Amino acid sequence: MDRLSGLLTHWKACMAEPLVSHSFPVSYDNGRLSLRADTSAWACRLRHSQMEIMKQLRSDPYFDGLSEIYVRVLPDRDRSTSEKKRKASLPTRIPDTAAHLIKSVADDIVDPALRRSLIRLAGTRDKASQPKR
Repeated sequence: MDRLSGLLTHWKACMAEPLVSHSFPVSYDNGRLSLRADTSAWACRLRHSQMEIMKQLRSDPYFDGLSEIYVRVLPDRDRSTSEKKRKASLPTRIPDTAAHLIKSVADDIVDPALRRSLIRLAGTRDKASQPKR
């Protein structure tokens, strides 16, 4: 753990924002620095800037033997997988104006199946399918 915290401290001291916010050093062994990037765009940026990054890091004695940077993408490292799945599966509600428009269009549709589908999409129940009291 001390090794990783030391690596992180040196990484943050050598690199500037926004790079520090979108990348994270994972390990540094035998001259190879492994990094994780938030997105594929940041990973691409790290790979293309590899020589400049290595030059900048080598100014710190901690990275004196740096010879290679290895980059992988690890999206949303602060959210767990279950949170992402739960958030992605929640249905969104359409705006009231859109629901009203869909409902008004559904009122003029003759096909009962299409009419029910549009009313369901609008978020209201078809009066004909409601149970009588």
